[in-house]
Amino acid sequence: MLDVPSEEVLAANGDAPAPRRRGRPAVDTANAIDESVFLAAAFTMFAERGYDSTTLRELARDLGVSHNLLNVRFGLKANLWRAAVDWRMVEASTTVVAAFDGEGDAEHRLRDLVRRFCEWATENRDIVAISYHEGQRDSWRLEYIAQTFIRPFQVRLDALIDEVRAVRPVHALSTTALMALLVQGVGFYFAARPLQLRLGETTDASHETALIQARQLADFLIGGLLTTGS
Repeated sequence: MLDVPSEEVLAANGDAPAPRRRGRPAVDTANAIDESVFLAAAFTMFAERGYDSTTLRELARDLGVSHNLLNVRFGLKANLWRAAVDWRMVEASTTVVAAFDGEGDAEHRLRDLVRRFCEWATENRDIVAISYHEGQRDSWRLEYIAQTFIRPFQVRLDALIDEVRAVRPVHALSTTALMALLVQGVGFYFAARPLQLRLGETTDASHETALIQARQLADFLIGGLLTTGS
């Protein structure tokens, strides 16, 4: 069972909704803005600032809506965080997880999975950022991400690598380490673009160049993972 914070704890941390005013709520953009707009903006802010530095009031101001609207729709900040994470993670994972059930033998699917993950990293810097924020300290949010998204992926990755290992040598690197190389390694390479430019990387920021780099990184990781040794 997830260690979801109580409303008392959240209120102490400034996560509780502001008291509602008496009378009918103001007619604003409640029905004019699709919920995905709220979730996308919230996820971006959580990824850039971290959970503790994100407030519903600032998010409402950025969206041009009333603070009360976010309270009515989501209540506690924790509820908005979970909704934004669920929406973004599911939206972003489709192309990568499809490799598990793709065509070909286990080695082909593993190669395809690593390549897809590296290509995924070129377009999902916000997920890399939020994993960095939440991965540094133990919290109910890290527990939620790990159990809801990362651990199920790891179970399938373990099974796929075991399939490959049954027919050819595979490096003994743990899947925990492999996923760190993919997210915090390849992912950080694309997320920290200003740093790479400072270190002399190409100034070509086109999508085509990013894909070429992603495939080079994928080939490098696969080359080390699928060892030819005994």
